[in-house]
Amino acid sequence: MQELVRNYPLSGQVFTLDALHCQKETITLINQSQNDYIIALKGNQKNLLKHAVKITANETPKSQSQSVDISHGRNIVRKVSVFDIPPMVSQSFEKSKWSKITSLIKVEISGTRGKKDYEHLAYYISSLSVPAEIFASKIRGHWLIENQLHWVKDVFFKEDK
Repeated sequence: MQELVRNYPLSGQVFTLDALHCQKETITLINQSQNDYIIALKGNQKNLLKHAVKITANETPKSQSQSVDISHGRNIVRKVSVFDIPPMVSQSFEKSKWSKITSLIKVEISGTRGKKDYEHLAYYISSLSVPAEIFASKIRGHWLIENQLHWVKDVFFKEDK
């Protein structure tokens, strides 16, 4: 990914990336290339995730969006909440080389598949400052591509076997 960003000829684009790419160097390269990012945040960045959980539990979101999807035997509710990074936390991020994290996004997914209930919680960091509806669209777009890729890899290349 870092090599791709180094050689990417365009600016003003948005990279949507899995948590694997939630790395300081990757973010720095994206910033230097004059592009933006939305990157999933998981346990591979424990301190950053700890801040995300704390901020979303204690701060008021600046924007929220909710959508309902009923299809393929599933009823899904997606709630996207966008938070500003408090100034003290932002300064801490900059000192530890996490540059230009502008927004924290919390995605809560709940619903039913058949007769089973499920819930999923995801966090993202971003250099963008946009409404929740835009983050929701970009994150869903990322997962649409991701899910189609996995289907092709499984069905055609028998990757799961």
